[in-house]
Amino acid sequence: IITDGSDFFRASLAAQEAEMQRVVARFEQTTDAKALKTYVYDYLEHKPIRTHRTCDAPYSTLSVDDICREVFDFHEQTINLYRTLVGKAEIPEAKELLDSLLALEEHEAMRLVRQTGRMNDV
Repeated sequence: IITDGSDFFRASLAAQEAEMQRVVARFEQTTDAKALKTYVYDYLEHKPIRTHRTCDAPYSTLSVDDICREVFDFHEQTINLYRTLVGKAEIPEAKELLDSLLALEEHEAMRLVRQTGRMNDV
């Protein structure tokens, strides 16, 4: 039973994470091996994805809105990573994979925005 907005948020994140795991597993099964062996170390070395950019407090002390800001910031960093990597992709298979991952991440971020918007209606 969902008793408040934070429970709804946690349930939504869990469902989103399960869907992402399913999609990534499908990518691993169907994507060209050359694309899967593309490295991202150059990007991550210079611009790692970070948590707590929007707040300094532990997550357990944050409001639902503060947690949403943090999650949306994480998604934006991930989207920026994929956009950068798409521009650097040297083989068509890697570009295709990265375009798919970018579209997936953008879709999931938009879905999360809609879900958190509905959470405020609860």
